[in-house]
Amino acid sequence: MLRRLFHRPIKLTVNDETLTFDSTADFEFALAGRTNVPSSKLADLLALSPKELKREAKSIKAVEQNFVDILARSIEQPGEIGRLVRDLDPQIFSNDYDWRAIFKAINQQGSDSDELRRIAVVKYMQYLRSRQDVIKQSYGLKTTVTRPEEPQSAAPPASTEEAEENPLERTHDIFRETSLFEVEHIDQIIAARSARFARLPKGEAVEIDTRGVDAFEVRLSKHRFRLVIDDPTRLIEPEGDSHNLEEGKNVIGRDGACSISVDLGLRDVSRLHLMIERLPDRLILTDLSSHGTFIPSQFLPQEPE
Repeated sequence: MLRRLFHRPIKLTVNDETLTFDSTADFEFALAGRTNVPSSKLADLLALSPKELKREAKSIKAVEQNFVDILARSIEQPGEIGRLVRDLDPQIFSNDYDWRAIFKAINQQGSDSDELRRIAVVKYMQYLRSRQDVIKQSYGLKTTVTRPEEPQSAAPPASTEEAEENPLERTHDIFRETSLFEVEHIDQIIAARSARFARLPKGEAVEIDTRGVDAFEVRLSKHRFRLVIDDPTRLIEPEGDSHNLEEGKNVIGRDGACSISVDLGLRDVSRLHLMIERLPDRLILTDLSSHGTFIPSQFLPQEPE
């Protein structure tokens, strides 16, 4: 549940137009409609070559990592989000749905608007994910189409450029190095095979009531972990290594600076993947990853029918 931090209407001037929101929840609702790729841009993305799609995916991945870092740091130090967002180069924001102008307008607000900044960061991360989805689908179509048989040649490509144009044959292909698209395919498999699990909304805190719960599975991308609700609560890795969750906030990922650093061999676990805040009788989970976090669906609010 979002806290109502404002007791007066929120006013933002976006492209010389003053927009008024009754609450932070109203602001969040307005941004939720800006998280999908606009139809006017779909044709442009679908027209890109595999090489251009890879370049676009890599660029988005780098931008997304900036926002993951900001969100993680702002959770640890709430008063820092204003400075962190203002320090970003405005050019990294897309002009789609006036995102660049929206962040410019928010940055003109004082520190009492930090909740607006947090909401905008979360929703912009969801917009970036939508762009990655479209790029992944387009790349899949362009690289899985059956090609006519070509004469075999033992000669290596004449240039690096030629090798770049045939990404499926490169040992160190950028997609395998960064898992830009492979994980999205895993997400679909997980969702199709196990309707009992649901993906955490990226960047949004999800509260779980642990009263009466002994343990449950949590999946960091395709990797199956287990949360044991005890004193202390423990996170169990796929190979059985156990980590105690401290009271308060615990960041989980492959980075050595995380509260809980998991096996580096779990390549689909992000550097900063998941934050778990341990409180009496409840856990608060915040997904920070590009690859996704999945929990039993009963722990997530049910969509109205």
